Amino acid sequence: MATDGYLELEYATTSRVPDFPAIDARWAKAAEAARAALAPEGVAYGAHERQGVDLFRPAGAARGLLVFVHGGYFQRRHRRDFAWIAPPWLGRGIAVALVGYRLCPEVALATLIEDVLAGARAALAGVPGVPVLVGGHSAGGHLAATLAARLPAGTFRGCLPTSGVFELAPLLATTVNEALRLDYATADRLSAMYLPAPENLPVLASVGGAESTEFLRQSQGFARRWRSGGAAAASVEFPHLNHFTMQDEWAVDGGPLMLAGLGMLAG
Repeated sequence: MATDGYLELEYATTSRVPDFPAIDARWAKAAEAARAALAPEGVAYGAHERQGVDLFRPAGAARGLLVFVHGGYFQRRHRRDFAWIAPPWLGRGIAVALVGYRLCPEVALATLIEDVLAGARAALAGVPGVPVLVGGHSAGGHLAATLAARLPAGTFRGCLPTSGVFELAPLLATTVNEALRLDYATADRLSAMYLPAPENLPVLASVGGAESTEFLRQSQGFARRWRSGGAAAASVEFPHLNHFTMQDEWAVDGGPLMLAGLGMLAG
């Protein structure tokens, strides 16, 4: 399929943010420091190194659990890269489970999703009996919504995807699909946008105001569709934030993203 120049630019997240290398370097340094200080517990759910969960526990008894799924267009990144989001949540008594998964094109996207489902189940088993929030950024936002739709009702108190790619069909006209190898039928079948909305589940799709028109459309359209399907879904725009500074909000103690998540956990 030919690449569509407009969509290629709309979904070219790193080239739209000139200072991304500096942001990425800052994240790497923060992740290394967090892992050294907090020593996460590794929970394997398969034989592959990526089939694991990094579980961070608070100092006392956990008051809740955040299941977080990383992004990277389903073909990049590692769970350890996002250890930096854990400290402020731990400070609020919330355990954090970073779910890993095998990447495309090593596995098909449908297999990747099955990995995430298995990883989430392992995370839930590791911190039983507490309210659970599911979240993720970019492709991880799609995967977080997929978890909310596919795991049993009542598993989660809320779903908090940021900068999500909930509809996959537009990616077919971009170079992102070189690794995903999707056709239109598979893209529609796997799109979180079109999964059955969890009845009454609080869902807040957040997106940066400086993100592309397509990312704004994705979050707004996802929230509308899930709201019409019975979820308590809404979208919110964070002014001036781009695709990556939007992810920074996960580590802002007392920020609006954290407060929304804590409110969901409290019921």
